[in-house]
Amino acid sequence: MSETLVTGIAPASDAQQIETMLGVGEKLEAAHLSIISKATHSTQAGGDQHGSGVTASSTIMTGSSGTGVPGIGRGHASLSQFSGHAGFLDYLGGLPLIPPDQAQNYNVAIAEGRSLVTYKTTPEEAPQIEQLFRQAGLRNVKSFKSR
Repeated sequence: MSETLVTGIAPASDAQQIETMLGVGEKLEAAHLSIISKATHSTQAGGDQHGSGVTASSTIMTGSSGTGVPGIGRGHASLSQFSGHAGFLDYLGGLPLIPPDQAQNYNVAIAEGRSLVTYKTTPEEAPQIEQLFRQAGLRNVKSFKSR
């Protein structure tokens, strides 16, 4: 059976408020719903005391010669080398239906204090769930289908 994951970004991270907005228990089944936020990630990961969502990683680019400064000397740095957003945590844990570029957008939203809401459903029911998400005020509502 094919599965569809409907996603949307909630403007806040209060899970109870989001569940109330969506009508969980009335319109949606709680077993199919996931709310991913900094708070839920901290709880699952054993508690990020700072709640920052930012890792202390840095990258030093060096070449075989020259100053080691990107764009100066023989080596050429490209914008793609800087676009990985290495400072953000992977709050999604590699959800298989979400493409990496979209997952990065969701990780940024979560790091900024919003929540990702997901709902597993069938392809036939996905348009109804998308509409419900939009009516509840979720942004960037999208569906991802298993292949």
